[in-house]
Amino acid sequence: MRRRSPVARAALAVPSWIFGAGVVLRNRWYERPGAAEAAPVPVVSVGNLAAGGTGKTPLVAWLVSRLLERGRHPAVVSRGYGGRAGPGPLLVSTGTGPRVDARACGDEPHLLARMLPGAIVVVGADRVEAARSAAAAGAGVVVLDDGFQHRRLVRDLDIVVLDGRAPFDAGLLPSGILREPPRSVSRAGVVVLTRVAERDTAADAIAAVRRAGFPGLIVRSGHKRAGFFDAAGRACPVPARALAFCGIADPELFRADLKRAGVEIVRFRAFRDHHRYSGALWDALRAAARAEGLTLVTTDKDLSRVEAAAGASIASAPLAVLRIEAAVWEPAPLLEAVLRAIAAHEVGRA
Repeated sequence: MRRRSPVARAALAVPSWIFGAGVVLRNRWYERPGAAEAAPVPVVSVGNLAAGGTGKTPLVAWLVSRLLERGRHPAVVSRGYGGRAGPGPLLVSTGTGPRVDARACGDEPHLLARMLPGAIVVVGADRVEAARSAAAAGAGVVVLDDGFQHRRLVRDLDIVVLDGRAPFDAGLLPSGILREPPRSVSRAGVVVLTRVAERDTAADAIAAVRRAGFPGLIVRSGHKRAGFFDAAGRACPVPARALAFCGIADPELFRADLKRAGVEIVRFRAFRDHHRYSGALWDALRAAARAEGLTLVTTDKDLSRVEAAAGASIASAPLAVLRIEAAVWEPAPLLEAVLRAIAAHEVGRA
């Protein structure tokens, strides 16, 4: 996400103070006994403090994959940002892939439904009802995507994802990009620092998290390129020359990943995060690529939105999708924390 200039931040200082006061009051409301509602299964929340762009979705996919490997029956519950589900709940997948397109459920739930065979995916602004719907569909544990601020649903573990390059940015919305002040991280059970290289100790970021009052487990993570795939999910060669396009929070990260993969980027189009593609824009991108003999290259997250606009024509387009996966550098402590929280919930209900 693009950071505001110092002048803009100064002009928005008062609105940010008002926003922060509202956050404090809201948190105090949910700290009252009985203010939150429980789901019938364990709930693990993966959320953040910043408004987008921390690498949260790949971490959700990583965690759900590990739960599936251990014989669990996880469900992803999401608000479904950008979709039309409303309060919901809308059952996006029973474990066999998306039942609706991204216009109905949002791009990130659609992506997770494609990536996670075996996992249930449910969306809806009312995530208490969405979690109950997931349990009714057979889920044994709910992974709440982007749930740190959704305090009406009781969770057994809060994982907060912070960008390891700048954990707390420069302030609260609207002058900065933080949804809550840094001290709110003290509510979490685990902090995961993303976009950290494997050999990077992330000492500065860890120190910043400690200064914010978080005493618990901090895990470093990065990301890795899983390769290029066509629209049907089949592996394909690295594109030689590309017209690259994306609508994500950090387009420069996508550009850098393409360069590291050896792609010559002839043209690059960056749209705003969650950009909704139209059929006309898709046709224009195809025409521009065809005129210069380029391969269209986009992200896995964008593919969900492109599919909804392109329809059947996507199958014949020269399109390659770069797939990114989370790489957790200390996986054992993170998984132990998650499994311990699930076990504690199950013991408590026994």
